Amino acid sequence: MSRLGRKVSSAVGVYVIVLLSLQIFLLTVGLDALLADDPGLAWVSAACSLVLAAGSVAFYRYLRER
Repeated sequence: MSRLGRKVSSAVGVYVIVLLSLQIFLLTVGLDALLADDPGLAWVSAACSLVLAAGSVAFYRYLRER
């Protein structure tokens, strides 16, 4: 693998870690919203978490192909 390819893979790996960290944060926000009886915020955080999960899967597949 070339030097540029390793840099790109490393950058995407860091981006996936950031996405997963945000997803864990959204999980805690969603659970807190459920406990506070705020279903609107819970649904919004769940939707954002699903978008982040899809992005993480896409980037993971990109890394595996490289």
